[in-house]
Amino acid sequence: MKRIFALLTLCLFATDSFAKDWRMRKFDLDKDGLIQKAELISAGCTVKSSLYSAADKNKDGSLSKREAKVASAYIFEKRCPKIVVPQPLESIRG
Repeated sequence: MKRIFALLTLCLFATDSFAKDWRMRKFDLDKDGLIQKAELISAGCTVKSSLYSAADKNKDGSLSKREAKVASAYIFEKRCPKIVVPQPLESIRG
């Protein structure tokens, strides 16, 4: 029984579910490794420019995995829907 439990636990960690951050899986719609403001809007988030600018520490116009993780409480958890049904990015950039 202990071996089965150990094997199941090992299989759980062998999947990529822990490798990628949930914010990147959910909001990086074009899968480029960065979250742009247009992607957040497309996902249904309410984006305040001042908060987004504060989260973008290197001022490159997009959030990296680390920046997104730090900004999680004031950008993702409070201003984004729990279930994301993205709109086409072209309609927002457009």
